[in-house]
Amino acid sequence: MGRGSLCAIWLAVAGALVADPAFARCADSAAQKTAREAAFVDQVSTRTPTYLQDFSVPGGAVVVIENGRVILARGFGVANKATAAPVGPGTLFNIGSTSKSVAAWGAMQLVSDGKLSLDDPVDTRLKRWHLPASPYPASGVTLRRLLSHTAGLSVSGYRGWGPDDLIPTLEQSLSGQANGAGAVVLEATPGTRWSYSGGGYTLMQLLVEETAGRSFADYMRDAVLRPLGMNDSSFALTADVLGRAARAYDELGEETPTPRFAELAAAGMYTTVGDMACYALASIDDPRSGAVLKPGILDLMTSPAPGTDGHWGLGYAIQPAGDGFPDGVERVGHDGGNRGWQSFFWVSRARRDGLIVLTNGSNGWNVSNQLVADWMEWKTGKRLPIPRSIAATILRPLHEASVSAAIARYEVLKKESPASYIFNANELNRLGYSLLHKGRVADAIALWEFNAREYPNDWNVHDSLGDGYAAAGPAFAGKATASFRRSLALNPSNAHAREMITRIGRGDSFPL
Repeated sequence: MGRGSLCAIWLAVAGALVADPAFARCADSAAQKTAREAAFVDQVSTRTPTYLQDFSVPGGAVVVIENGRVILARGFGVANKATAAPVGPGTLFNIGSTSKSVAAWGAMQLVSDGKLSLDDPVDTRLKRWHLPASPYPASGVTLRRLLSHTAGLSVSGYRGWGPDDLIPTLEQSLSGQANGAGAVVLEATPGTRWSYSGGGYTLMQLLVEETAGRSFADYMRDAVLRPLGMNDSSFALTADVLGRAARAYDELGEETPTPRFAELAAAGMYTTVGDMACYALASIDDPRSGAVLKPGILDLMTSPAPGTDGHWGLGYAIQPAGDGFPDGVERVGHDGGNRGWQSFFWVSRARRDGLIVLTNGSNGWNVSNQLVADWMEWKTGKRLPIPRSIAATILRPLHEASVSAAIARYEVLKKESPASYIFNANELNRLGYSLLHKGRVADAIALWEFNAREYPNDWNVHDSLGDGYAAAGPAFAGKATASFRRSLALNPSNAHAREMITRIGRGDSFPL
């Protein structure tokens, strides 16, 4: 589908109002809007389709909350480029790591009921799996520390699995069968440092399952999602969920298989725009939260936890007043992203406002950034300067010419307008994986080799370059091993590099 035809679809479905019975539980009402609110809603409805087009993101959904009311909850663009199906009230989005915020409610519900303690050693409650022996005390790994990323555990995040892969059990994932993420192990004395750990949330998932005596997805459905009015949301990726979900699109704007996870608490939730509106209200002060949590529990979750420098609660990240959003207001929330998906969720409990953006494209964070700038301008009267993604900016020469042309464009913009674009190692890293998964191995390698010259001391850049060489076959095994060794030298905790060196040594192949 050409750019022009897709643009026509965007404009045709932009602002498709979500107004079904499920949405009505937390619906916006035109009668409730002030003139100022209505003007902002119109602005968002006009600009969002342009942002989607600018960053090669097919579709998205936006929620705006003001004074405790949902003044906007709408879908924009398409859920499926091939069929031109618009994003609607029932369209499901994977929300990546924003899943952690919702998952934390499940653990805290068990705390509310007295079935779990925040400060007891987690390992003593487990039967199906235990933390491996280490120099650090496992007794310090508590639920409070798991939820605030202060337990000293490894594994920052997960890549997920493809549609034809056999998904490991939760115990297998924790033991290291996690598509390169490595085993969940203690890397530091619990409570002594903050370190983001998806592995910690996977351990929490196991704790919840063993305590509740049910699968995590079933427990979350009945104990959290339904009581909050989130009837369309799911942690289980069933055939029904897949059928109702948008298709996922990579940095190139091309369809990509949605990743699948054993690690549901860390990255696996699917939800709709209406359900996220319900969750946002519950996170602010909605009485519905009382159906899940006892009084005071939500206050605890949204307050700084020990050892987080004021920036993390239990399941919620915290942007402190004067040290985050330009209007100086404290907000709590979470961002999330898996390949083909991005989510943004932030609310202020004091101001009772919030912004949520869900997209079915890897470049969706660029859309969120622009909408945050619009939101803050509406709040303060001042436009927040938002640099644009350099990776998204060089897509056109990449599509229309070559990797060399894209790199040349990158170098020109870095020289002429360095403040106007985001220049960091992750920009080209993500783009390289999109090329790799499309079978453009030589192009991915060329891009990553350039990135390694730009950022020679970034361990992840060398790790990705190693992936490219490994995918290129046995002739590149030496280069792959050298790249992974360089990555390990820069980051001795990189379990993926260590595993890949072993696999290359025994002659494994690496299908794309």
